[in-house]
Amino acid sequence: MNKTFTLLAYLSLATLCPIAHAGTFKTITIDDDHSDWIGVPVVDSDAADNPGFVDIAETQIANDNNFLYIRNTFHSSLSLGLFTGIDVDENIATGFDIFGLGLIGQDSGWQNDFPFTSSNGLGGGVFNDGQGMTGDFFGSGAALLDAFADSNERELAISLDIVRNPPTALVDVFPDSTVRLLFWTDQGPNGDVSGVINYTLAVPEPATVALLTALVGCLTIKRRR
Repeated sequence: MNKTFTLLAYLSLATLCPIAHAGTFKTITIDDDHSDWIGVPVVDSDAADNPGFVDIAETQIANDNNFLYIRNTFHSSLSLGLFTGIDVDENIATGFDIFGLGLIGQDSGWQNDFPFTSSNGLGGGVFNDGQGMTGDFFGSGAALLDAFADSNERELAISLDIVRNPPTALVDVFPDSTVRLLFWTDQGPNGDVSGVINYTLAVPEPATVALLTALVGCLTIKRRR
């Protein structure tokens, strides 16, 4: 596939050697106001390399106890059709090897908000194995997406509780604190891929927990007086 060789030329060292990114604990409202992303670090930045089609720019990720939140920006005003791929077990051999580049083995994926599962069956990669997922949103593990129209930016939420439907050796889509992702599109003569992102799910900061504990303690003492 010529696309494969062209894509290889675009891969940076950061793509080939993914860096683990410490997570940001924050609840994001999925709407057309992206101001709640202020202060959330950019975890991947991709150069303009797919003109006239979906062309990935920057990615930000955050999470709370319930959802993984993602914001993508684009070098153009085209965004529909972008895939979100998650390598559940961080093993290329067990999932769909996107473009044969050896970046991730996609086990769970979303095109826009639509969920599907991938695998490596019968000696070859299976883009959509038909098993699907269960959980929020809409009971199918769909993402909550805004905007569902072409735009130069988008944001989505994916439930941390979704599971892959049986039979499967990989049940939980988020079995531990590490989430390996890749954003990609097959649109255009060359397609486009982000860097491989290893995101570590964040927990509330100890200072926040300590403050809440102290506040509860103060209220308890005040009541006893």
